[in-house]
Amino acid sequence: KNYINVLPNIMMKWDVKDDLKLRASFSNTIARPKYSDLAPNISIDRSDNAIELGNPDLTPTISYNIDLSAEYYFKSIGLVSAGIFYKSIDDFIVDQTFHNYQYQGVTYTKFTQPRNSGDADILGVEVALQRDFGFITPALKCVGIYTNYTYTYSKVNNFQFEGRENESGLRLPGSPEHTANASLFFDKWGFNVRLSYNYASSFIDEMGSSKFYDRYYDSVNYMDINAGYTFGKKFKTTVYAEATNLLNQPLRYYQGTKEYTAQSEHYGIRLAAGVKVTF
Repeated sequence: KNYINVLPNIMMKWDVKDDLKLRASFSNTIARPKYSDLAPNISIDRSDNAIELGNPDLTPTISYNIDLSAEYYFKSIGLVSAGIFYKSIDDFIVDQTFHNYQYQGVTYTKFTQPRNSGDADILGVEVALQRDFGFITPALKCVGIYTNYTYTYSKVNNFQFEGRENESGLRLPGSPEHTANASLFFDKWGFNVRLSYNYASSFIDEMGSSKFYDRYYDSVNYMDINAGYTFGKKFKTTVYAEATNLLNQPLRYYQGTKEYTAQSEHYGIRLAAGVKVTF
């Protein structure tokens, strides 16, 4: 295939004061299909009578984006920011799944293929804060926090899915409504310790022949901690250790509604330690 993409981009910044910045931008972006989705392959699982196909006819996803934001910088290191964004997306790609579907004269219990599935509008708000605690007392300048939160509302238009063309109220697959991150850190005398938390609400991962067969990636709560100590001048040496998934968060998919578990994987807490030397 041959095609040309022209991607205009304009950004503006207004320095209201030295510590207050306003930004606005318009951009046109592109997301090309994964190579694995474009490959014209066929995979058949005889035990489950399921078939998966690639799709060489996939077209890139095009997005038109508007972003507005404000940033305030503290006298000490740190900032607080807020923004609003809008995206108009054409030809988003999602795995479509059909049950008891006939392909080349054979009826399969499950048929899955990535397809361009329609257009979508996204409207979101994001806020962030990054600051050390030196404003309380200079002794706490080595302790700080970083946090952000994003709310995303999405709506699917021109839904191109066999048997579900007239369905309304769908959210964009792969787009959680809520995401949040927070990190508490200590950095002094060569020691660095960071406790991090991440959250994302559930979202549609794979679309089925009806709402009942839609597969969702369940909401997640992750907490990790890592620490390190760096010493030396000519040869910098760092001794580090980390523990991830402190909340023992499983990887879980559910079908249609939360009570129907489709897949659940449990990994427990993972520990790692090591030494790095920089010459």
